[in-house]
Amino acid sequence: MRMQRLCEGLMLLCVAAGAYGGDYPAIKEGLWTTTTTLSGGNHPPQTGKMCNSTTIMQQVIDRQKKPDQPCRIVNMTHSGSVYTQQTECLVDGTVKKSTSITTFTGDTLVHTEIRHEGGALTVVSDSKYLGSCPAGMQPGDYVGDDGMKLNVLHPENAPTSSDKKP
Repeated sequence: MRMQRLCEGLMLLCVAAGAYGGDYPAIKEGLWTTTTTLSGGNHPPQTGKMCNSTTIMQQVIDRQKKPDQPCRIVNMTHSGSVYTQQTECLVDGTVKKSTSITTFTGDTLVHTEIRHEGGALTVVSDSKYLGSCPAGMQPGDYVGDDGMKLNVLHPENAPTSSDKKP
């Protein structure tokens, strides 16, 4: 279950981050909280906190543009504070397509809706700025509501299913 939640969290972050392309709007640097709800089953809302900034999100986006990544941006546009993106992800040998619409309210609130092709899953994510990052959190650190910690700038160091909960 923890690995599934980790994968969902990383997928959401990458898909949502990709919505901004090379034109990522300025957000406040510091601690952000995100609550994500998944449709299509018994998925309780997930909440996590991340030490985030415009620079961090741009680094995530730049990584997603590389051809060796499992998800790639196929189209993105924006009008004012609303950003729309189509993404394709290769999952277990199958291409999964999604469209995300992200709305920024100033530099402290972000609302994202991701609809997967075929309507099997809709993801709604609301993020808000909380303040400064606490001691012990590095830029890019994400801590889920279950205590799992990873750094989005170093996904290769993410815990695996064999890792024990701290």
